[in-house]
Amino acid sequence: MSAVAVDTSVLLAIFKGEPRDELWLETLQSAAEAASLLVSSIVLAEVRLFFPSDEACRKALRDLDLKHSSLTEDASLLAGKIFRSYRNEGGRRTTILPDFLVAAHAATQAESLATEDRGYLRAYFPNIRLLTPATPN
Repeated sequence: MSAVAVDTSVLLAIFKGEPRDELWLETLQSAAEAASLLVSSIVLAEVRLFFPSDEACRKALRDLDLKHSSLTEDASLLAGKIFRSYRNEGGRRTTILPDFLVAAHAATQAESLATEDRGYLRAYFPNIRLLTPATPN
């Protein structure tokens, strides 16, 4: 079975009831028909901030049929390599490494990444298929 990695931006949109939450829910439900939905350790940590307890966070992820997927060594190394390229090319943001880890997780451990495109993903991870509500499955 294939896998779709899910980014923090998607989950927070759903959990906070943001304007695109229903579109994201439909997109994830559709993706789950053919693929496992995964959250990396980074996404799990970022999403946990939104909940009052570990169990509340776990329940919310289970309700969406999301499974935790630890980063592999290859994913971590890829994130570091691409982050180094970003910095060498003049990238000034120093807090973007978690985003690179999430993308590297998707690049090495899934077939696509459900995320709001922030531009740098296409530039630094051109081989990742980005899944958005407008993207057919």
